[in-house]
Amino acid sequence: MKNRYIKILMMCLLIVAGACDKFESNLPSTPEETVKEIDGTWKISKVTRNGIDITNLMDFTKFRIRFNTDNTYAIDHYLPFAVKSGGTWSLDDPQYPFNLELTESDSGETLITAFNYPVVKGKRQIILSFSPGCKNNIYTYAFEKTSEN
Repeated sequence: MKNRYIKILMMCLLIVAGACDKFESNLPSTPEETVKEIDGTWKISKVTRNGIDITNLMDFTKFRIRFNTDNTYAIDHYLPFAVKSGGTWSLDDPQYPFNLELTESDSGETLITAFNYPVVKGKRQIILSFSPGCKNNIYTYAFEKTSEN
């Protein structure tokens, strides 16, 4: 009986001693998320208002927004959009952004718009959602990068 208690005690000590070992995983490390690079010229590929596609109701083909590496932006061929003129831009987080902040140089007005950065049909897109004026209307602009400078 005494031997049985000694064996149980020894097993408990081994379990406790083994619990202090550091766990080392053989799984590959989780890759770090890259910084979102939005610099370049972007054109509109789709526009919705309150979830309804309105892309064909206006000529969006000439509109361009150019995000520069110095955190400035410029707009060519203005259409109804979140901002009216060029200025500065910033993301709320360079790796995991949820919002894009646009500040117009002319007025100093700042607009914060929801930001999404998906790959659609093999192409990177920027999707911005905002409500210019009437809060009941939500516009969503989907942009594709162009080869223009």
